[in-house]
Amino acid sequence: MKTKYILYCIIALIISSCATPAYLPTSDNIDVNQFGSYISIVSKPNTYIRGELISIDSNKIVVLKKSTNKCVIVLIKEVKSFEIKYALSKNYAWSIPLLSLFSLTHGYAAIATFPLNVLVTVSVSIGSDNAFKYSNRNMTYSKLKMFARFPQGIPQRINIENIKYISDTIE
Repeated sequence: MKTKYILYCIIALIISSCATPAYLPTSDNIDVNQFGSYISIVSKPNTYIRGELISIDSNKIVVLKKSTNKCVIVLIKEVKSFEIKYALSKNYAWSIPLLSLFSLTHGYAAIATFPLNVLVTVSVSIGSDNAFKYSNRNMTYSKLKMFARFPQGIPQRINIENIKYISDTIE
């Protein structure tokens, strides 16, 4: 019964992993990305805003939401928390069931090695998912500018209503 429970937990973990936006660069191409990083904001009336970070200044954040394909302005004073993802992480979730199955070859020692293999592979998988993330706990708004499409502010000649997703490059 315990084995089935652990197997169900592993399958649920693999299935529940979130998809990341396709415009995020791989770790090799971080310095040549033309888009802003993916940001998830929780604002004061418990509103969730997710999309590409376009710009940030001293009092507002501009985010391009994929669902509406329009820019949204969020006042910094209304932001409860934010999380930014600036590159695609490596996916090690495949190793959870594979390396756990190797425990079956250990005979009676599998009683100890199976939980150990599951623990290690789950922690590596979770750690790799958090590798390219920052949040308001470890990032200031002045440093957040570096991850925007327009880190020095939106140029005068660009109207924010004209900023759209490019369908071929976005998931």
